[in-house]
Amino acid sequence: MKKTVSIRSFILFLLMIMCQTSWGQELINVSGSVVDNLKEPMIGVSVVEKGTSNGVVTDLNGAFKLKAHRGATLVISYIGFATQEAKAAQNMEIILQEDSKILEDVVVVGYGIQKKSSVTGAISQVKSEDLEHRTITDAKQALQGKTAGVQIVSASAAPGASPTVRIRGFSSNVSSEPLYVVDGVRLSNISGIDPNDIASMEILKDAASAAIYGAEAGNGVVLITTKKGTAGEGRISYSFQYAGQSLARVPEMLNATEYIQYMTEGSTFTRDYLIANWDGKTDTKWTDVAFENSKMRKHNLAFTGGSDRGNYYLSLTYLNNDGIVTGNSDTYQRLTATINSEYMIKKWLKVGTTNQIEKYNVRQVSSNNEYGSLLTSVMMLDPLTPETYVGRPLPFHVQHALDTKKHLLTDANGNYYGISNFYAGEQYNPLIMRDNNLSRNSGFAINGSFYADFTPIKGLTFTSRFGYRLGGTRSSTTNLPFYGNGVQSRDYVGQSSQSSTSIYYQWENFANYMKQFGKHNVNAMLGMSYQESTYDYVQGELAPNGEHALLKNDPLFYYLHYGSASATKSVDGEKTRTAKLSYFGRLGYNYAGRYYAQFSLRADAADLALLPKNTRWGYFPAASLGWTLSEENFFAPLRKTVNSLKLRVSWGQNGSLSALSGYAYSTDMVQSGFYPFTSGIKYVRGVSPSTMGNEDLKWETSEQTNIGLDTYLFNSRLSLSVDYFNKKTKDLLIWNTTPSLEIGGKTSPINAGNVSNKGVEFEVGWRDHIKDFTYGIRANLATISNKVTYIDPSITRLAGSTFHTYTVTYFEQGYPVYYFRGYKFAGIDPNTGNPTFEDLDNSGDIGDGDLTYIGDAIPDFTYGLTLTAAYKGFDLTVFGSGSQGNDIFNCINRPDYAAANKQKALFYTDRWTPQNTHATQPRAGASDMDKYACSSAMVFNGSYFKIKQIQLGYTLPKKLTAKVAVSNARIYLSLDDFFTFTKYKGFDPEASSNATSGMGIDKGAYPMSKKVVLGFNIDF
Repeated sequence: MKKTVSIRSFILFLLMIMCQTSWGQELINVSGSVVDNLKEPMIGVSVVEKGTSNGVVTDLNGAFKLKAHRGATLVISYIGFATQEAKAAQNMEIILQEDSKILEDVVVVGYGIQKKSSVTGAISQVKSEDLEHRTITDAKQALQGKTAGVQIVSASAAPGASPTVRIRGFSSNVSSEPLYVVDGVRLSNISGIDPNDIASMEILKDAASAAIYGAEAGNGVVLITTKKGTAGEGRISYSFQYAGQSLARVPEMLNATEYIQYMTEGSTFTRDYLIANWDGKTDTKWTDVAFENSKMRKHNLAFTGGSDRGNYYLSLTYLNNDGIVTGNSDTYQRLTATINSEYMIKKWLKVGTTNQIEKYNVRQVSSNNEYGSLLTSVMMLDPLTPETYVGRPLPFHVQHALDTKKHLLTDANGNYYGISNFYAGEQYNPLIMRDNNLSRNSGFAINGSFYADFTPIKGLTFTSRFGYRLGGTRSSTTNLPFYGNGVQSRDYVGQSSQSSTSIYYQWENFANYMKQFGKHNVNAMLGMSYQESTYDYVQGELAPNGEHALLKNDPLFYYLHYGSASATKSVDGEKTRTAKLSYFGRLGYNYAGRYYAQFSLRADAADLALLPKNTRWGYFPAASLGWTLSEENFFAPLRKTVNSLKLRVSWGQNGSLSALSGYAYSTDMVQSGFYPFTSGIKYVRGVSPSTMGNEDLKWETSEQTNIGLDTYLFNSRLSLSVDYFNKKTKDLLIWNTTPSLEIGGKTSPINAGNVSNKGVEFEVGWRDHIKDFTYGIRANLATISNKVTYIDPSITRLAGSTFHTYTVTYFEQGYPVYYFRGYKFAGIDPNTGNPTFEDLDNSGDIGDGDLTYIGDAIPDFTYGLTLTAAYKGFDLTVFGSGSQGNDIFNCINRPDYAAANKQKALFYTDRWTPQNTHATQPRAGASDMDKYACSSAMVFNGSYFKIKQIQLGYTLPKKLTAKVAVSNARIYLSLDDFFTFTKYKGFDPEASSNATSGMGIDKGAYPMSKKVVLGFNIDF
């Protein structure tokens, strides 16, 4: 009985406690609706009671209902909109604002984030809205024209080609590529990250911002943050893009009549010979033969969601880009996936992971080469040669090639490709150049990170992050028998293949501490980093030796496994490893949001593969100050107009690894022949030093000073940033210095070169609305003054790129990096029609002493302009970018091939004739054309302005889409890269043969295509 009473008493006691608890946490009915700034209902918005998992999502009318505790706070969130908090009540109306202002207020910096108002360095941001709905396939392309001081150098616009980024000029004689950091992981290549998956890109331009990355930041840093999920009901997004592509600009070449006239005038051929070997009808326009209209398709599917404890973002993208060269020999197929997630296990512990996966296949045609380039052949092959021989007897020279067992290629219908009887050089029918080899390239990359944030006390967070990158490539080239002309042919099949694997990982541990003492705010960061990378490859080749190098000329046998017994076999391969250890720290202080100061220091140690033991450590300090004048009391009268005004100044040092590799400092020995050191016929192989060594070799260092101003006016509708920078790169690695009296070998590289870059950058923006009409204007402009300020006195100049037998760019003190050097064209002799040149050394002859500066590829300034407008569901974007003051060296026409076709505007329109003695162009067959080809006559103004995008979109009304459970649907039409304004007569004013010594050298680069784009995206 007593036991029964005790049980009842205990149950009654528990009920009393539960009742008291419920009385203390009274539930109330909460209801309301969520709309956007146009008062359209928002579907699927997350409404969660703060600190709990109690929540709902809005219905098709944007309405919500739930029970919440009295006095509770609701958290209202939706992707792309600023999260809001509100006290729980009945009949609530929540107006969510787009997240653009929040993105502007926060920027990513090295090992942390900062409010933009606290930034004291020069940092520019490119947001996801600048990447969406564009046909760019590489994230680097999104930087062009969107931020000041960033230039894109493209050696090819072919599918799968990746451009080079330059931040604040050209700083090195080797490479000026910035460091790329994706979600905290260093990557050498970001082409495998789909732009759809990027949330923001920060460009750390000044040394103080980039110094936290030390020895890798001498050329600036690009920080990429990929997308994450947000709290709320899961969301499904799908987007599709279709682009029709075509050749944007077509240089005008000589037609058949003009070609015959020009060649006859120059006595290259007699008119009788030309007429006798021409059918009288053929007038081939080789640009029409080599290029076609093509298409690009892109699909993207993304899943995102989360709660107050964690989030996820999953994305899958497929890209298929068939380039504008006829056929499928220039294609790029890529499958990418992004898997990001993080979860708050405890209030003091958050874990997460970011992962990007890429698989690609690419085929590309030859370009940018005067010794056999498909893109150059369309400008050199004569118009008298037909594309194919259809319904006509073969010419004698073609029939003769068949009779002598030459392998003539055919099209799909069995028609032989045309072979010129006039021009015989490295260039020939572009369709033969396309089909005479089978090149296959593929690869994969998996990169990402795993991290944990541990917060033991308020304000202190420890982060441990493991980053990785695994990559592999495979390439295979089958050289097929062909006959292009009398000097270009191949009789047998050859095969080569290569496979490589790269593994990189980094482990970083760092702590961030933030503390506020009244108006004093202190933040500090301290950490360490270890990086290690390995690379190995194996390659093999089967070269023909009097017969096919493969058992059979059949695609099933195009592998090294099927080599013939007679083939000349070769194999190669090795493995390399590099590592780096670093310690770094940063200390920041601000007082009342008015005065700012920040200091950082990084110490990097390289392994012996890069630097000798006594110089392996590099130390890279930085400091920056900021003053927000608008927070001062004396500024109060102006504050209604000038909402914010801040001055910034910074100084710092960064390093560069671009020129360091392969034990360049070491003293090497090489085998040097056989010697009879003993009697008889026994010989001993000897060795000798090949390099002298340099135990004092050290990092290249970039030192930069920056002064900047940021201001917001008229209720922050107008924003303006101005920066002046002075960047000095010193201790560049220089090769081929002249030794004193040392005997044997050659000198190792030394630190003996300096480069200066100076400039001013402007970024301005205006955003406003008139009732339902919103619009915005963003513009940027950056000037650059580049000069080599020092080079070892034993070297007059370093040679750069060549054109045929001529060196055309040089690295020399007192001139811009890799300037154009050649003869200075003085006009056409009216009596002879021959070109004349300035005799600078007054020797009476034109020779090496008359070579001089004739131009450079570095622009005086670059700029970009973006216009946006929207009205009741319609939106318009117009974006353009340009360059001014840069030159282009046209290296298409080799002077040793007089029979090559000519560009009309360069050689024909105003050529010298007896009736036109005051011409600006030489006569046909003129003398000294070898000097003319490397003179200022072939250097042209490369300034341009391109309208990169004109896009009109329409977003369906939410009242309509809500009926089919669709939260957002948009369709758009766009013209990309459609309009180019330039005086340059070539394919593309952005042409370069490479991104360093070949800047502005046009050797037939793969040109940019113009695109008509149709796309749509839909969210569920």
